[in-house]
Amino acid sequence: MTEFQPTPQTPEQVDEGLRNAFRQAMKDGVMDATPYLKQMTYKSDIQKTEKEIAVLQKKLELLKEIETHKSQPRMNLQFNVKGEVVSYNDEVYYRLEFTDGSHGWYKKKHTVDGLVMVAITDGETRRLLEGLWFNDVKKGKYDADEPYRNVRAYWEKK
Repeated sequence: MTEFQPTPQTPEQVDEGLRNAFRQAMKDGVMDATPYLKQMTYKSDIQKTEKEIAVLQKKLELLKEIETHKSQPRMNLQFNVKGEVVSYNDEVYYRLEFTDGSHGWYKKKHTVDGLVMVAITDGETRRLLEGLWFNDVKKGKYDADEPYRNVRAYWEKK
């Protein structure tokens, strides 16, 4: 007669076998498992907890990064500008139209501080530039979305 030799098992297989035997003993009513169940920690629970910890660590890193960026100044868009660059009498002018429908004329100037944009504030120059721009650049036609397309209707609304 030969001796019985069990097949070698990994620790995980031994653990699973003991758990199955324990569950079967509980079903059969052989033992009360309440005190033991409280002590048991399942491998899947440990893995789940480790994954939750990893997720929380990632969230913490993101929060720290966000907190760092909050202290730095941010750039915010104030409004969009549509612009055109025109030349008149050997000078270059910039007509900037803002989202509220207003517009302004500007010119580059070289100063001690460098290159700056200077607003054209002289009313006569502004009217001259606007008239020439309308006649020569726009060819005397208003855009469909411009409020002064129908001047009388525009001013009656105001």
